[in-house]
Amino acid sequence: MTEVEMANWRRQQGFHIISHRDRYWERIRPGFYQPVHLLARLSAEQATKPTQWCWGYRAALSETDRAISNGSIPVHVLSDLHNYDLQNFSSNRRHNLRRCQKRVKIIELTNSEILQHQGYEVVSSAVKRTQYLKVPSQQEYIANLTNYIDPQHRLVLAGIIGDQLGGYISGYAVDGVAYFENLYIATEALTTNINSGLVYEFVQVCRRSGKIHEVVNGLHSREDQALCVYKESIGFPVKHIPARVALNSIAGNLIRQHYPHIYYRLTGSE
Repeated sequence: MTEVEMANWRRQQGFHIISHRDRYWERIRPGFYQPVHLLARLSAEQATKPTQWCWGYRAALSETDRAISNGSIPVHVLSDLHNYDLQNFSSNRRHNLRRCQKRVKIIELTNSEILQHQGYEVVSSAVKRTQYLKVPSQQEYIANLTNYIDPQHRLVLAGIIGDQLGGYISGYAVDGVAYFENLYIATEALTTNINSGLVYEFVQVCRRSGKIHEVVNGLHSREDQALCVYKESIGFPVKHIPARVALNSIAGNLIRQHYPHIYYRLTGSE
C-alpha cells in the first residue's frame, strides 16, 4: 500500500486518522498520535504536533533531519532481505525450518473458512500461553473475522498440520516496509517449529515482491527476554530508529514512573 491507501484502510476499520502536513497520523491511544506508517521517515517540518488535541506524539525522522531527534522507536527489524535464505542460516535453524517444511503445509488464505472453523482454538491456545492479551469470546473472534481476509491490504499465511490449523501469521506492507501484525500458534503445534516456518515464508513473499526493503517484527519488549532472544535468533535485531518524541510533562512522568517499559517503547529512553 501507499501511505494514503494505508490511511484509508485504517479509517475503514474504524481507527481515528488525521492528516497533518501531507502525512497521515493515527490516534493509537486517547491523545497520543503516530504516523499510520510507523517507520515512515518524516522531515523536521512534518514531525510536529499533528493536532492541538493531543498530549503526545512520535515520528521517525528522515536521515537528513536525524540531528533533531530526541528519542527513538525501538523495533525488531530485518533489513537484509536478500540474504534471508536457508543457505545463510545456522545449521540449527536450517534443521528447524526443514523439520517444519516436512510436517507443515503453509498456504496463503484467500477466505476465512478455516479460521471460522478452527481459528478460535488456535488463538485461545496462543493467548493463554503467552498471556499478552485477553482471550476473546468465540463470538468476538468470529465477528472480528469480517473483512479480515483482505488480499489487497493484508497477507495471511496459515500452517496446516494434517487437516488441522496449527497457526497463522498476518501482516501488511506500506511504501516498502512490511509489518507483522499477528502471529498465533497453537501450543501443541510448537514442536513442529511452525512459528519459524510462518515467519520465514512471510519474509520470502516480501523478498519475491521486489518492493520490500525492511520487515518489522514488533516493538522491543525488553521485559520479555526470551521473546527478544528468539526474534534476534531468527534475524530481527533491535534497532533504534531516530525519532521526534513529544509528551506532556505530567503524562510523561506518570508513564515513566508507573509503566517504564511502555515509556521506553514510546520514547526509546529510560
